[in-house]
Amino acid sequence: MTVPILSVRNVSKYFGRRADRRQVLFDVSADVYPGECLAVIGGSGSGKSTLTRIMLGLETADSGTVTYAGGDIRRESGLVFQDPFSSLDPRWRVARSVAEPLRIQRRDLSRDEIDARAAEALRTVGLDPAVFLGRYPIDLSGGQAQRVAIARAIVNEPRVILADEPMSAIDVAARIQILDAFAAIRETRRETALVMVSHDLGVVQHIADRILVLHDGRVEECGPTASVLGDSQSAYARELIAAASL
Repeated sequence: MTVPILSVRNVSKYFGRRADRRQVLFDVSADVYPGECLAVIGGSGSGKSTLTRIMLGLETADSGTVTYAGGDIRRESGLVFQDPFSSLDPRWRVARSVAEPLRIQRRDLSRDEIDARAAEALRTVGLDPAVFLGRYPIDLSGGQAQRVAIARAIVNEPRVILADEPMSAIDVAARIQILDAFAAIRETRRETALVMVSHDLGVVQHIADRILVLHDGRVEECGPTASVLGDSQSAYARELIAAASL
């Protein structure tokens, strides 16, 4: 039986203090397995981003446990955010932005090795290094910038990638390129797990192996993509799917 790379058990989270204190996650449990894509869906305020940030050690849970089958999850994960330009320094060329995680964490690599890995990461996401390494973020379209951000996220060969609404700020035409980039990562890095927060069920249908449905901080349903989208046992999940089909 496959062992999860990441397990969340009975995680609860509160924000605020005293009278303003509110609970945003209620005893949430979930597993992420090597090589799979787990999509986390739910309405605004459902706790999707909070849960995934706790998974990657970017926030702490008030109760419950997060178990990672490796070393330091923060060093062995890659992050892709909604707005690609917010994760790219406008003063840096693409070469420096993509290579930065290696320069920080892999002091054992030579400059030539770092440059080679940065170029390979760009090729993986469908960008020609000869064309894009010398560009600045201002020279990139939204779709190109997001693929550069994805290359940056995978350059250190992470075991887990978190993509938080990676296509919501991208035009429809460029979304296909982003999907292709994630498909290439999954094809070439078969043990890397992908956790994707998304409200776009079309995207989820194409890329996710399993879906976790959150509603008001609670798990409504978790199961294979085809089962959740085609035969959901949750009334709330059925509402989400119906609304997305309108």
